[in-house]
Amino acid sequence: MMLRFLMMGALLCLPLAVLANPDAEPDHSKIPEWQVIRSLMFGDREINPDDRDVVRVYLNTRADDASTVPIMINGLIDQTEDDYIKTLYLIVDRNPQPTAGVFRFTPESGRLKLETRLRFEQYSFVRAVAELNDGRLYMSQRWVKASGGCSAPMGKNAIPASMLGKMRFRVDDQVQYDQPLLVQVQVRHPNESALASDLAPDQVPQFIRSVQVDYNDKPVMTGEVNFSLSDNPVFRFYFVPKAEGALNVRMEDTHDTVFSQSLPVAAKPPASNP
Repeated sequence: MMLRFLMMGALLCLPLAVLANPDAEPDHSKIPEWQVIRSLMFGDREINPDDRDVVRVYLNTRADDASTVPIMINGLIDQTEDDYIKTLYLIVDRNPQPTAGVFRFTPESGRLKLETRLRFEQYSFVRAVAELNDGRLYMSQRWVKASGGCSAPMGKNAIPASMLGKMRFRVDDQVQYDQPLLVQVQVRHPNESALASDLAPDQVPQFIRSVQVDYNDKPVMTGEVNFSLSDNPVFRFYFVPKAEGALNVRMEDTHDTVFSQSLPVAAKPPASNP
């Protein structure tokens, strides 16, 4: 938590000149915002820029609505006990809180995929930095032309109290044990931005700050997130069911409200021949 505040303060202190001509795509390795973030988060560790090996980011680089930009991150290696992506850092360089999410995975994922939706306050690089279980770092990035997503008014995102925290699951029709299964979880939540233009001065923004997923008490994915994610946050990911069980999802927001829900998972028996 302290790291995020340090990062936000450091970025806000950058000279305005670095934001000039936002239409031009800068050298992603030399822009001042990334240099600050890189130093604070990774120090002098080497980051391999070759996204063909480990991780790749996909999204529309010119967004019509900067408050909800779909993004997909694919891992290009299998999640095995010997070699897997342990941590995924999702970073939007020029957002007020650049670290949109830090997600931790295990071999139980089978295959790494993360899909969600982001807010962009300014034209910015979005980066996925994958840390392998042996400590190696790999990065993929895209330049996105979208702005005003974090400061947009939040009134339209109001959620009735009775619906707050309700989750909706979507699962592949065909469940096979010991094979990666694609699951989507969406939670009803305003995920209020701290920069929203209609946020009262004394109002504490309410947004999801953590998500935890396990299957039969084995961790699948955890995440520390913030208001860089859009309202009604969505998470799409793989996990490997090894037997019948329950996928448990727990989320907590900045008002210390906890939301949890379970999804029973079982393979369907093969159809019998007439």
